[in-house]
Amino acid sequence: MTQQLSNPVTQQPRAAHRLDGIEISLIRQINALATPLSVNLGIGEPNVEPDETLREFAVRAASTGSWHYTANAGTMQLRKLVAPGLDPKSEVCITAGTEEALFSIFQAYVDPGDEVLVPNPGFISYETIARIAGATPVPYNLDPSDWRLDVDALLKRITPKTKLIIVNSPSNPLGSVIDRETLQRIADAGPLVVSDEVYREIWYDEPPPSMLGMSDNVIVVGGMSKSHAMTGLRLGWVLASDAVMKPIVTAHQYVATCASAFSQSLAESILGDDAWNQSWLDRIRAQFRAQRETALFSIERELEVTIPPPAGAFYAFVPVPVCDTVVFAKTLATDAAVLVIPGIAFGSMGEGFVRISYAASLEAIGTGIERIGRWLRAGGR
Repeated sequence: MTQQLSNPVTQQPRAAHRLDGIEISLIRQINALATPLSVNLGIGEPNVEPDETLREFAVRAASTGSWHYTANAGTMQLRKLVAPGLDPKSEVCITAGTEEALFSIFQAYVDPGDEVLVPNPGFISYETIARIAGATPVPYNLDPSDWRLDVDALLKRITPKTKLIIVNSPSNPLGSVIDRETLQRIADAGPLVVSDEVYREIWYDEPPPSMLGMSDNVIVVGGMSKSHAMTGLRLGWVLASDAVMKPIVTAHQYVATCASAFSQSLAESILGDDAWNQSWLDRIRAQFRAQRETALFSIERELEVTIPPPAGAFYAFVPVPVCDTVVFAKTLATDAAVLVIPGIAFGSMGEGFVRISYAASLEAIGTGIERIGRWLRAGGR
């Protein structure tokens, strides 16, 4: 005879308060509307396929690399390759992508009641991870149309509660780059600075400056998801001084233990072959440059808008004639079968804009933007 509970009551478990008001990102919500007929200009993922050499590196990593835990901070060889000028024992930590790197940094340093300065518009995770840690995200505005950072305005937002300043250059969603002098002033401001440089290898005219070495207060985050089309392999890193790094590695241990041993072995092969790696980066920059030019031409022709050419990354932040970009993007997805991300997803300054990812084929870029223009001309709002 089966024993039953005397008072069987089904209750919906309540999520932790730290997740109050937090849901799946608008980026993922929009991409969930995709159909086989959709043109996807929403997802921030390189449209780059591995060449023969990269596939050989992957085979070697799978067949001869370790399948066991690495050190929490990653293999010593990869740490040396990622940042040759730093102490690999104490100043480099390999992470399971840059998202995990950011989460570990926030867990290591942010307490309830702290404030975190975040760019507006800026990558959606900064504000969310701050809120999960119990902090208050404090936006500093980047003003259109060139989206330059007003460093004086940013510095005025620093208070005794400011724990972190988040900087992202090249920017997602803007493609803008911050000049070295401005970065140095931020580095010298006092609070810890997290410089998200995951797009640093994707540039068009000149390499963007890094904040690495500008101050002992600077934490640099990077990775290979965008530069080597390894989004699914989750390989990133944190670079920081010894004293700053210690609690980050501790947090990282309890978040992920270590990054994938396979991904680390693959990264060692990539970064250990300077000639191939440079040719790869040159090739993808040329590809994204061609895609950028197609996007800018199509935006001007179909949407009758001219925007400054993005200096890095692979996004165009485009003004659209609507008051509610969430409704606009969702309706565009269903009515015109093209996906773009509403600007409000990246902060209040993004309202009235959409992010168009030109990490897509030339045909998809042209077709997708033409669909947007045709829908608008037909009276779509």
